[in-house]
Amino acid sequence: MKPFSIALVLMTLLGFAGTALAGEKKLTADDVMKIIDETLTITKDQRYTAEVRVVRDGKVVKSMKFEAILKGLVTKRITFTAPGDVKGMAVLTTADGLMYIYMPSYKRVRRVASHVRNQGFMGTDFSPEELAAASMSATWNAQLVGENDKSWILELTPKAGNDTIYSKLKVTVSKANRGVERIESYDSTGKIARTQERSKWQRFGPINIPTLMAVTDHQTGSRSELHFSDCEVNVGLSDAEFSTRALMRAE
Repeated sequence: MKPFSIALVLMTLLGFAGTALAGEKKLTADDVMKIIDETLTITKDQRYTAEVRVVRDGKVVKSMKFEAILKGLVTKRITFTAPGDVKGMAVLTTADGLMYIYMPSYKRVRRVASHVRNQGFMGTDFSPEELAAASMSATWNAQLVGENDKSWILELTPKAGNDTIYSKLKVTVSKANRGVERIESYDSTGKIARTQERSKWQRFGPINIPTLMAVTDHQTGSRSELHFSDCEVNVGLSDAEFSTRALMRAE
């Protein structure tokens, strides 16, 4: 083949390659948020058990167990089963984003005020918001600030009406698992306050779920771990299971 012909072939191939690359759709922050939400809604509902462990100086100083049910992006109910002093306590997040807690000692359901949702719950480093949260798209604006072969990196800032104590979140989303694997929370001064890491992903039905969620408080150095087990998907949960009345029945 003549040199001119070779050059022409190479230019043609490169031209086609350039056209293909140029035609590929680059994902936006909203696209990534949709991927997270779509993963959460592949299944109609979920049920699992979990244990919260509070770690101080490398030792577990407190442990609590609970059962959780989840439906859709937001609706979730957790009911504590052990130890005895918290048994029967339950937390509910409704489809409209409201949060309620049932305290067996008072025999009544109370609504959780938005300004206390980010505070430590029952001596753990997990807030009620973190225990109950499923989707972030309803309360946070997202900007794509980085990407590599394994993950997308988002920066989230609170939407109007979000009474969070954090000025922003830096969120790492796993491409393989199509879910959040790390969250860095920053205070009003821009200093990192907490880090949440999700790991030990396992396959349950059509989705991958992290079976370990760990939160580190950078101000105190304390750490709490959430260990998931016995997950079931598409179990046929009814809407009645996610009512304030159901909180009292679960005791």
